[in-house]
Amino acid sequence: MSPEQFEAILTKTSRLLTAALREHSRYHGPAAFEKGCLEMLKIAARECDVVVEPTFHPHAFPDIKVNGYGIEVKYSKRDTWHTVGNSVFEGMRDESVRSVYVLFGKIGGTPEVRWGRYEECITHVRTSNSPRFVLDMEEGDPLFKRFGISYEDFTNLDVDGKMAHVRDYWRDRLKRGERLWWLEEAHTLPMKVQLYMHLSPEEKLTLRAEAALLCPQICKGSRQKGKYEDAAMYLLTYHGVFCPQARDLFSAGSVAMRTKKSRGGNYVLRALQDIEDRMRSAAESLDDALFEEYWGQACAPEKRLREWLRRADGFAKGWKPSKHLFVNDR
Repeated sequence: MSPEQFEAILTKTSRLLTAALREHSRYHGPAAFEKGCLEMLKIAARECDVVVEPTFHPHAFPDIKVNGYGIEVKYSKRDTWHTVGNSVFEGMRDESVRSVYVLFGKIGGTPEVRWGRYEECITHVRTSNSPRFVLDMEEGDPLFKRFGISYEDFTNLDVDGKMAHVRDYWRDRLKRGERLWWLEEAHTLPMKVQLYMHLSPEEKLTLRAEAALLCPQICKGSRQKGKYEDAAMYLLTYHGVFCPQARDLFSAGSVAMRTKKSRGGNYVLRALQDIEDRMRSAAESLDDALFEEYWGQACAPEKRLREWLRRADGFAKGWKPSKHLFVNDR
């Protein structure tokens, strides 16, 4: 069956479903609409000698297959042609399907059903617990043109390859002070958000060391606004820990006077000296993707402390972190 023949079946199916949605409520609801798609596809393809059937599993992608063509069914009770689609990873894709289309039914406003090529309807990636495609039957600006890769080639990439495109796309969309909260497919956030002040002392030290390593801008002058924002965002987006007062991480008396009880001096330096060993451990263990995100480039574990000192020296005013920190590591 040629694409033109299959698309003719979809056109007829859409017409039959539109009429049905307007005449009765039998196919109203996501599960009922998918059942209606299967029934009407069989009617529309009656003279074409093809097999119309669900794919191999209720949660497989796409939902229906017809002689090598796949159909992903989408439904909205609102008056919109916009919906969240599937995970970009398509973990349960039916391998017997070559080309994928969308059958989209909306009930809001005037009920109607439309079809489209799946890759031409994907217009965005939504950031959720796993990045998901967003479908729009009207926008007409396919995501894969902005990715610079065809949908077919994208589906053949491994997880890392897909995430590279998604991360690049979202980095271009971030506003000042925003960060991606997913950097690789395997990373997951805790189900609950914790307050920093409720963590144990050991947890605080470990998280402060990781944040300090990734964010050498904490060494900026005391009057520099926002110098702790990236560190606080790291705790929130990567560990689910919220720190209402970002200065509590490095320049509050509670962290700067742990080893020296008198006030005055460089509180940030004191705080960093207290977590040097943990920063060493973080340099050895943190994921490469984190350094690409926060430093803008990959960095081998054995070079991270030296690179951190170079960056911290560039940020600091009136003092040089390299004169006080990691002096035995060079």
